[in-house]
Amino acid sequence: MMIDVASLALRMAWILAVATAYTIDGLLRNDFLEARISEARDPQKQVRELCVECPLNKAKKGERLESCKGHIKRRGIKECWTKCGCGKSKCGNRVVQGGIHKRLEVFFTPNGKGWGLRTLERLPQGSFVCEYIGEILTIPELYQRSLDNELTYHVILDAHWVSNGRLDDKKHLCLDGKRYGNISRFLNHRCRDANLIEIPVHFETPDRHYYHLAFFTTRDIKAMEELTWDYGIDFNDDDSLMKPFDCLCGSSFCRKL
Repeated sequence: MMIDVASLALRMAWILAVATAYTIDGLLRNDFLEARISEARDPQKQVRELCVECPLNKAKKGERLESCKGHIKRRGIKECWTKCGCGKSKCGNRVVQGGIHKRLEVFFTPNGKGWGLRTLERLPQGSFVCEYIGEILTIPELYQRSLDNELTYHVILDAHWVSNGRLDDKKHLCLDGKRYGNISRFLNHRCRDANLIEIPVHFETPDRHYYHLAFFTTRDIKAMEELTWDYGIDFNDDDSLMKPFDCLCGSSFCRKL
C-alpha cells in the first residue's frame, strides 16, 4: 500500500498544532476567552506587529508610504478539518463549522441606532453566536469603494499579515458585508465592553492567512439582550476606511466621550 508521506506529515502537523479551545459543552475555555478579551481591551497586553509595507497605506497609492500603525497579533482557534481523520458528528472541535444554532432576532432598536441583533435565549459565556460573512475583497478593492464614497460594512482580516514578512497583495484581504452577508451585519458597535468578541478560526487550510471571523460571548447574556461588538474604530483617525459615525453605544468606556 502506497503512503502519501507529504499528506501524512501535513495531517500530523495540524493535529499537533490543534489544542482545542473548547470545553466538552462546546463553549470557549475560560482561560482562552479571558486572554482574548484582555488582548482586545488592554493596550498594555497587546502585541503589535509592523508591516514592512502596510497594505492599508499602500492601497492609497500615495507618493510616499506612511509608516504602519501596527496590527494586533491575535491568537486564533484551530478547528479540526478534513485531513484530521476525526468524524464530523462526534468531534467536539468543530464548533464554528456547525453554523448558527442560537435563536437570534433582527429588531429595530429604540435608542436611535437603527436595526440591531438580539438573542431570544440565554447565552452562556463563551458561546459561539455567528461568524462574520461578507464579500471577500482585497485591500485595494476596499479602498476603491471608499474613494467612490460607497458605504461598507467591512472587517480587515489582518491577524497574520506580517507573520511572514511581505505578502502578495492578493493575500491582504477583508470582508465587506454591505452587498452580501448574514445577520452579523446587524450587530451594532459598543466601545470596549461589548458582549461579543471576534476571534479568528481556521479549519479549511493550514495557511493561517485564510480564516473565518467568529463571534463569541464575553459574558452570560440574558434573553432579549442586544448583541454588540467593538468595531475597533479609532474615532480620531481621519484616514480610517470606516466612515465616521456618531457613537450611541451608551458605554461608560465610550471613546467618543
